[in-house]
Amino acid sequence: SKNIKDFKFVWITDGAGWRSARRNLEETFNVLDTLYNIKDMENNTFEQLFK
Repeated sequence: SKNIKDFKFVWITDGAGWRSARRNLEETFNVLDTLYNIKDMENNTFEQLFK
């Protein structure tokens, strides 16, 4: 995906994953600037991001 022009990977978690996959999500959070949860979607975060 790094070679695809204008491609942006977005990871959306339901929040429960922070309990069951905490280590994986923490590692991803530290390197990926597009990690969101469902609450972000409910708060219209994507409308701001993808204008």
